[in-house]
Amino acid sequence: MVSDEFAFIHRYFANLNPALVKRAKSNGLVLGIGDDAALVQLNGTYAVTTDSLIEQVHFFPNFPAKILGARSLEVNFSDLYAMGALPQYVTLSLEIPERYMDFDEFWSAYSDGLAECLERHNCTLIGGNITHTINRAAPLAISVTAFGKQVDDNKSLRRNAAKVGDLIYVTGSLGANGLYVKSCYNNTLRTLDSDVRRYFEKHAYFYDPHMADFIKVLVNYSSCAIDVSDGLLGDLSHILMQSRCGALLNYESLPLDRISSALLEELKVSPKSLLKQALSAGGDYNLVFTLDPKRKDKFERELKLNPALADFMVTPIGEVIELNSERFGDNDLATDGGLITIVNNNNEEVTLRLGSGSYNHFIAHS
Repeated sequence: MVSDEFAFIHRYFANLNPALVKRAKSNGLVLGIGDDAALVQLNGTYAVTTDSLIEQVHFFPNFPAKILGARSLEVNFSDLYAMGALPQYVTLSLEIPERYMDFDEFWSAYSDGLAECLERHNCTLIGGNITHTINRAAPLAISVTAFGKQVDDNKSLRRNAAKVGDLIYVTGSLGANGLYVKSCYNNTLRTLDSDVRRYFEKHAYFYDPHMADFIKVLVNYSSCAIDVSDGLLGDLSHILMQSRCGALLNYESLPLDRISSALLEELKVSPKSLLKQALSAGGDYNLVFTLDPKRKDKFERELKLNPALADFMVTPIGEVIELNSERFGDNDLATDGGLITIVNNNNEEVTLRLGSGSYNHFIAHS
């Protein structure tokens, strides 16, 4: 049993990755965990983002703690990468309900997941906050604030920088996380062999460890990107709204997740349902970015010549097109799926009834 919150912090979080702490001090960390606040001497342009994971909203009860530790960080790191920044520092805040107190098996695994993820992304935990609630039914709430340094102070990636004629690309594969969540809700995940289920679970929450290497290349070719956290259609619409453009999206070119495709029959899911997950479910945390077609060959050639990116997936899925300015309202933070025309390989418009275009916390979800 941990005697108090300070012992809890010391046991699970204060001494993670000492080698990274040493590196962070050489890059500007003056003081980390242990005082009222961390001290960081910043040099350059930094991206700062905050995200939260709430039990029963973003993860299921009894979700593997080690995967959750990594997920807590990577949902934030994805935002940093989407801005052309590399993770440097994070703070972690926990609201812990009674049933998670003195749960060493959970917190040890969670801490291991954090440590391994920090190592993968070359980042340091420098502080945070712990709160305890005696309400056993309250959800576990995890909040992370992440600081990332721009790869190049003069080259950021922004949502409002897409140009008519740009190609639209997506990294990685689509649909795995959405299918996993759907299978949890309808209980078909339980029909899988236990080893297959665990493998699919890890795969669904996988984040490419070479994203930092990719971003170092991308910022030299693109100025527009977004991470796919809430769904491809909705997140691409953010780019289109802020760039005042439309898009042709080729659904037949989407890199649907192969492992998910192989499990459709066992999970009693149709191929069209996987397509829906790929377009609107989100959770895969890929990057969508745009690229001047004149730079396409050189960009793809550089990726192939980079040993760290030999297996990094990048797929062209569409094109930015011009739309009448009357289509755009005053709120460029909103999404509008009507800005996207879905086409096939022959560039023919198709109608796909896919429901809502993206996850939205203000819309009820069953």
